[in-house]
Amino acid sequence: MEASIADDWQFGLWSSLSLELLARAALSNISPVLLADSKNWRNITFALGSAPTVKKFSPISISTKEVLGRLKELLPEFTEEMAGFCSKHTDDRNAELHSGEVIFGQNGTSRWLPRFYQSCDVLLRSMGKTLQDYVSDASHAQSLITSLGDDASKSVKQDIAAHSKVWENKSESDKENAVLQAVTWATRQSGHRVKCPSCSNTALLHGAPVGAVATQINEGDDEVIQRQSMLPSSFECIACGLKISGYSKLSACGLGDTFSEKTTYTPAEFFELYTEDELQEARDEVEASYEYEPDFNEY
Repeated sequence: MEASIADDWQFGLWSSLSLELLARAALSNISPVLLADSKNWRNITFALGSAPTVKKFSPISISTKEVLGRLKELLPEFTEEMAGFCSKHTDDRNAELHSGEVIFGQNGTSRWLPRFYQSCDVLLRSMGKTLQDYVSDASHAQSLITSLGDDASKSVKQDIAAHSKVWENKSESDKENAVLQAVTWATRQSGHRVKCPSCSNTALLHGAPVGAVATQINEGDDEVIQRQSMLPSSFECIACGLKISGYSKLSACGLGDTFSEKTTYTPAEFFELYTEDELQEARDEVEASYEYEPDFNEY
């Protein structure tokens, strides 16, 4: 999961698999017998550590839905809401794998990632573990969990409504000028372009890097491409003047989806085949040469 970029479908798919294994581990931590399918008593004896007593015996465990149902009763901190999320997340995985539906490629991370980490945290603590034992960036995961209960995020809707009213009261000529300025200002190299929740014009979302960097070598085009997941941290729209800071507020108004920054290098730049002075000299010789810039708007 962590080897994938957060806005890729693989990120969501691997998360659903890890969540199911973690849930089964938490139930087994209470007793392995709880995982045994009781329709055949041999499954129970196998869970107790006994060797099979008949030929061609294949032990069977209970379904994921049953696992979640038992955890809900046995772990007071594992709430109905968490169980419902886990069930939905694994159902999405089944739909993606078995029916060919595009689920994780369309669902933004803000819709499920905070709940994912919240559920993982409760399951881990039931086994005497913490998020630090499970993910590489525990502080990031904890910040997403905290955002679920941040009351300050509710105020962002009032800010959006206020700026929306101001925008509606502007004259048509003022709106046209503001739209033109917004389109010119909100470039792909300056930030992640999104639609403003207040005036629906082009605006910019900025973020902080999180997770592993994915590197791809494109031999056909002589390029080295690196992608870094970015967690939204601030938003600005110059058309209506709306500004939002903090992940909890951004998530509350639908701007919390993780995006990625793409940077393209030439092989010489990436592998440092030349000194910086030599590279600068080559750039100066070809004034019209194209210079790669960061791209925050991959689709």
